[in-house]
Amino acid sequence: MATDDGKPPAEVARYADAGDCLDNRGTHANPVLFTIACSDTKADYKVMFSATAQGKCPQEFDEYTERGGRTGDTTLCMTRVRH
Repeated sequence: MATDDGKPPAEVARYADAGDCLDNRGTHANPVLFTIACSDTKADYKVMFSATAQGKCPQEFDEYTERGGRTGDTTLCMTRVRH
């Protein structure tokens, strides 16, 4: 399904895969992340891999954990997007 601007609707970060980029619509302390095209200047992070099974990312990555949901907690290991 596409929105009026022809782009697919944003999905919450818990559904992101490695290689997807994320837009933080919240704050650094309280992030609200949505998938976004990596070419978009609003892209803040790129998902490198999921650490859901381990629960923690290596220190060199930013970590985002979304609690709850049908599948439980989701932990993503990310790097900052440099424009």
